[in-house]
Amino acid sequence: MTPRSLADDLRRRPEDDLARLLTLRPDLLHPVPPDITALAARAASSTSVARALDRLDAPTLAAAHALSRIEEPATGDYVRSVIADAVPGQAADACDHLRDLALLWGDDEALRLVRTVREALQSEPRYALEWPPTPLATVEHDPVRVERTAGQHALATVMGITAIAEAWSGDDAPAVLRKGGLGVRDLAATARLLDLDSHRTALLLEIAYTAGLIGRDGDLDERWRPTTTYDAWHDASLPEQWITVARTYLTMAKSPDRVDDGSNALSEDMGGRGLPLLREQVLSVLHELGPGVAPAHVEEVVRGVDLMAPRHAGAVRATRVAAISAELETLGFTGAHALAALGAAVAGLLDSDPLTTAAQALPAPLDHILVQADLTAVAPGPLIPDVARELRLMAEVESTGGATVYRFTNASIRRAIDAGRDATTLLEFLAGVSRTPLPQPLTYLIEDAARAHGVVRIGLATAYLRCDDPAILATITAHPRAAELGFTAIASTVLAIRGRIEDAVALVRELGLHPVAEDHDGHTVLPRPGGRRAPTPPPPATVTRRDATPALIRAAIATLLDASGEVSSERVGLDPMAAADTVAVLRQAIGEALPVWVSQGDEEYLVEPLRMSGGTLTAIDRVTGQIRSVAVARLGAARLAD
Repeated sequence: MTPRSLADDLRRRPEDDLARLLTLRPDLLHPVPPDITALAARAASSTSVARALDRLDAPTLAAAHALSRIEEPATGDYVRSVIADAVPGQAADACDHLRDLALLWGDDEALRLVRTVREALQSEPRYALEWPPTPLATVEHDPVRVERTAGQHALATVMGITAIAEAWSGDDAPAVLRKGGLGVRDLAATARLLDLDSHRTALLLEIAYTAGLIGRDGDLDERWRPTTTYDAWHDASLPEQWITVARTYLTMAKSPDRVDDGSNALSEDMGGRGLPLLREQVLSVLHELGPGVAPAHVEEVVRGVDLMAPRHAGAVRATRVAAISAELETLGFTGAHALAALGAAVAGLLDSDPLTTAAQALPAPLDHILVQADLTAVAPGPLIPDVARELRLMAEVESTGGATVYRFTNASIRRAIDAGRDATTLLEFLAGVSRTPLPQPLTYLIEDAARAHGVVRIGLATAYLRCDDPAILATITAHPRAAELGFTAIASTVLAIRGRIEDAVALVRELGLHPVAEDHDGHTVLPRPGGRRAPTPPPPATVTRRDATPALIRAAIATLLDASGEVSSERVGLDPMAAADTVAVLRQAIGEALPVWVSQGDEEYLVEPLRMSGGTLTAIDRVTGQIRSVAVARLGAARLAD
């Protein structure tokens, strides 16, 4: 009997066909529909249909356009003849693919397009296709060179974000614009620091912001600074750092190339629609070329994406594809514009562990540097976190790249001493990590800075300044700005200050002295070694990749075919617990793929948690094998199963 509706058609499909539909259209699973009728309604909704049409390749879209202009119902033979006229040689494949996607339904006696598909296609120009298409023009590279190049780019990316965060830790961190974002001059200064153009600099900034590594400090004079999350990221392994960066890029809804059109980096103006999907499509085009094979020029990537998803082809998308191709090379997804295993693994295009692949591609971190006679030190590769952090405390980053150059200055050594180091500690550290002898000028620089440190002491009166040398106090009070700060001699070695302590410190440093701050008990106040930090901000907009895992598909089909909703009467006696503790247990269960007992009201049940998203837990009931979706806030407790 001919199906009377899309829901009737889906009810007649075997489980394998339903699994194929859910694999091809994973948005139908989020959340899992309770029955076939709900599945059919969602599959025919304009939003889901638009997603499916956007992903149709060129021959299938041309076939759908042709079918949208014929009378229905139509026999299978007629449908295939119409498709054959539009796309020679693709009739059977295109027809089968449209049916697999549930965009075309019915049997061979009466086939119909879903109504919302017909309406969407009839309202847009008919898609014309040259078939078969000319293969993409390519160039071949040594795959080993591709992997090596990608690894170096990945390393430079991590080091670039680190350099930004460390540069923004101090008092001269860039200001947040009134309308939000980063000023043009500050972007240019950051680009000079990294030796990159504005587009690639904005790329690293937007990734760092989206990943929560930099943010607004919330002060009255608001500044951009590294966050508390940055410290944990900095101390992770190099492969883990890059994986975080890469996954953030794939999901972030920001278009860094907009800085070239005058938009401010880190502002809302940098948003862009459909970017995660477009990045996925570019990566798929590159993946299909094979190892070591790169497109001959970026226009070939554009053509490949147009063949893969022609519905939104045009000049705007071509510009974005070109920008994405450049970004993939900068970040280390590609080397010489050929997709590397590193990029394919993190994008899910290879059946390999991304972390293992990244560890093989990225150079191992070093525990040594080369101190030179000109007060610089060269790190010939990435440094282990402890060495890198200590070195950045006592030296300025002068240049980055395959090797990082650090410069020791009077101010940088003073910064390290302010943080509690002394001359002996600094010299012993450098002697321990340098493969070259410490030059005498560096030793003198450190020792001189240590001797001068703390000769002048500043504390609160509203503030006070004290020094055992009256001659130094006389020099300070003679300074033209001394009157502004309201210096008043209250003893031969103490001056009271009516102004701000920060201004007093700055003035004394202008005189070439090295003051230290102290508390009301006279104890030296040591600043935080890592520099100033902003609170970790709420994550900016990203697009969650909604994959259809085999376990989720199996459970969804069990739910669709048998919505009995039976539950177990077994109880394990869960005690109520704090909501944060419940969430922590669920996250552990999801991360380690462990079953977990949960309670909801008077009911307790054992589930295999699949994900938490939008405050909802989606899990497989271990008794019924069906999907449960429940608000996390309604769960009273959770405990990992024995």
